[in-house]
Amino acid sequence: MKDILFEKIKKLLESKQFNKIKKILSELHPADIVYYINRLDSDNQILLFAMLDESTASDVLSDLHDDVRELIIESINTNRLTKIIDEMESDDAADIISELDEDDTKKILESIDLEDSENIRKLLKYDEDSAGGLMQTEIIAVSAQSKRDKLIEDIRKNREKVENIHYVYVVDELNRLLGLLEIASLLFADENDTAKDLVEDDIFYVRFDEDQEQVANIFRKYDLISLPVVDYENHLLGRITVDDVIDVIDEEASEDAYKMVGLDSDDKVFTSPLESVKKRLPWLVLNLFTAILVSTVVGFFQGSIEKLSVLAVLMPIVAGLGGNAGIQTLTVITRGIAMGEMTLQNTWKAITKEVSVGLVNGILIGASASLVAYLLKGDIRIGIVLGVAMIINMFVAGLMGSLIPVIMRSLKIDPALASSIIITMLTDICGYASFLGLATIFLLH
Repeated sequence: MKDILFEKIKKLLESKQFNKIKKILSELHPADIVYYINRLDSDNQILLFAMLDESTASDVLSDLHDDVRELIIESINTNRLTKIIDEMESDDAADIISELDEDDTKKILESIDLEDSENIRKLLKYDEDSAGGLMQTEIIAVSAQSKRDKLIEDIRKNREKVENIHYVYVVDELNRLLGLLEIASLLFADENDTAKDLVEDDIFYVRFDEDQEQVANIFRKYDLISLPVVDYENHLLGRITVDDVIDVIDEEASEDAYKMVGLDSDDKVFTSPLESVKKRLPWLVLNLFTAILVSTVVGFFQGSIEKLSVLAVLMPIVAGLGGNAGIQTLTVITRGIAMGEMTLQNTWKAITKEVSVGLVNGILIGASASLVAYLLKGDIRIGIVLGVAMIINMFVAGLMGSLIPVIMRSLKIDPALASSIIITMLTDICGYASFLGLATIFLLH
């Protein structure tokens, strides 16, 4: 249905039937509008966004692809952008404003509501990858002494300002977090019950400087829908909601996937060819040097390959399977680190397990390869050399695939950062060296 409607919108744009398009847009969820705008060409992206009212535009703008959002922000005047930002929650508004130049930022912050402006200025001071950068300041905080009817009145007053109210936060006279109060608990409260009587004080919270990846792990582990953010004195600053954490999980997963192959996460499908070349070339140059290093190792055995050409046919098998095994191990260990499963206490256990898996797989795969080589070439020695080389390389793949991300983490380097290039280089070198070295010793002497 989405594709059918998308084609209909394209035809209406071509025929300039804007009133019909506006009627369609008024009946769509903002997430579906995002889907359609992202798929259009640049001119129609601008045109379709221009048909949205400020309220809908505020929900759409922050969820567009980065390059599309940048294009649209450049296309609209500051006055309209100000109205759109004024409709946003503080965290989304801060994200948009952080992408603007200094003059536009100043003009917008001076034009919107004073309280909103102050809240956004505070958010802009936090690292964008921290809990402070994720949080929104729209919260309901109540005094511990407030009675049931006063609590209900406070919630009603703020229902338009604060979306998705599942909890209100209970604070003392200095705005220090004491706990949270579930809205549902008010249904069963007595008239004289206070927030102090109803509060849950055994709650999860994060400091403003906590890394966003750790925040996501807390949400995932404890199945939370929101999380309060505090400073070092436990003053309540804001809250993080699960919808923002889902974005973080997607972002972190994409970032790790990009880094493992040496790509910048800003390199998107429709990034300009020149920009993509700039982002990818340094890692390809690094890959070139590692390939030269591997070919140098092979070059040491050029004489052996010339004397026994079957070596050239079989040696890619050893290197290829070792590389695949190394990447499998690397992925498991890197994910374990990212998910917080790897600690100082269990790191050695994880490494031992991965080395054992590599060794067992090496024995099984090596035995199979030995049999195939013997049946094809009729020489048991070739099969044995191939099998032993396979065992050695799979062992090294398990060892290096688990050690490298652990070492990188200890050096405060992201374990996902181009680790696959290093693993592939090491397993290629080990695979070629072990196979060709054993062949030289046992087949040619």
